[in-house]
Amino acid sequence: MASRRQQIVEVFRTRLQAIRLISGFETDAGALVLLGETPELGTDDPDQVIAIVVDDELPSHQGENVASMLPIVIAALAKADLDEPWLAVEAVLGDIKKAVELEDRTLGGLVPARIQRGPTRTMTREAGSVTVGVAIEYRAPLVERWGNP
Repeated sequence: MASRRQQIVEVFRTRLQAIRLISGFETDAGALVLLGETPELGTDDPDQVIAIVVDDELPSHQGENVASMLPIVIAALAKADLDEPWLAVEAVLGDIKKAVELEDRTLGGLVPARIQRGPTRTMTREAGSVTVGVAIEYRAPLVERWGNP
């Protein structure tokens, strides 16, 4: 069975993959949801994609149960050569919030308390980069029994 941490990431990915125009979203960015990487977008890539990166856990208690906060950073990426790439990124960011921020903030009971929204950060575009982006962080409370993730 997958660890609780992996299950949490999978719930986020599933929610993000629902981002499609036909489902009432503003973009089709859910067509490509990457895990663990924020790539430069090439000519064969879609104009907009989403990337999930799990950041360092923030432990808060250790005993028989280990409690921590699991930061999940979700990046909205767009090709820099679009007519207005920043507007494309903002549209994806709005869709991310709609897809993640559902009524069920416990991810189907996977987390003991509600997920929280953290900061939104503009991703610095290096000279020559072909991708622009913004990243939003969500924090999922995570409790694991010692030795039983």
